[in-house]
Amino acid sequence: MSYLPYHHDWPLAMEARIGLRVHWFGRYAGFPEWSIEKSRLMGDMLCFFYVESESCWVVINGVRMVLQAGDLLVVRGGDEFAYGHDPKRPHVSLAVSLAVEYGGVVNELLHRDFKRRYSLKEPQAFVAEFEKVLFVMGSEGPYRDLAITGAILQWLTFVLQNLRPPMARTNLEARTAVDRILAAEAWAMNRLKQDITITAWSRAVALNPDYFARIFKRETGRRPMAWLNERRLQMAAQLLGNTRKTVAEVAEACGFNCPFYLSRIFKKQFGIAPQSYRQNHLQPCA
Repeated sequence: MSYLPYHHDWPLAMEARIGLRVHWFGRYAGFPEWSIEKSRLMGDMLCFFYVESESCWVVINGVRMVLQAGDLLVVRGGDEFAYGHDPKRPHVSLAVSLAVEYGGVVNELLHRDFKRRYSLKEPQAFVAEFEKVLFVMGSEGPYRDLAITGAILQWLTFVLQNLRPPMARTNLEARTAVDRILAAEAWAMNRLKQDITITAWSRAVALNPDYFARIFKRETGRRPMAWLNERRLQMAAQLLGNTRKTVAEVAEACGFNCPFYLSRIFKKQFGIAPQSYRQNHLQPCA
């Protein structure tokens, strides 16, 4: 019998394991009352903010800048920002917040040394590429997610080819901290039912408990246990709205030792008791 090679004996033409997460992608503002109160960009995200028409201002990490039409602002994870414009001349902006997981890092873009602001040489081309994504996002069909992913990656390729940001050399330590906090979040999300201590949590990502608590708050804006309680309450809300588990069973499934404690902090978080929340949100059985 002659030997027939399996397909895995053939050399790969290419291989790319890319993960894409997008918080927002769209055209915004355009009305007098528009503004964004002081906020912090999530630590693993990178935001592109392009002024399509008129002008606006931004205060980023305490520094005020005026952005004109054609300016592209880059906001990195952890940056604080606030936006506003002249109500008499409202601007229009194109904004994106995304993360590209590639090569084992949570966001490859954060390893690039972007300038804070660019004045685009071909603004019409940028807008045209952006609108291609908006068109796909407005479409329907069984392959919509795949089409949107491809369109966003094509747009991002266009941006990177025009900006050509080099690999960063000075922020690797900071980005390593972000990666560890993201790993810590994933570790906790897989153990919400369990009793989680700061010591065990920080040990899971090889950090000192005090340092872990400090950088966790810096990157997420929440103390570790406050963040953990929020995730548990979100899970409790999902269970109350989609299952018929009792409040005691929900408490146990979400890592709360006492159902009365769950009821108290649930009402504090959502402004309504668990049983009332269930009555308003429970999905009917199919």
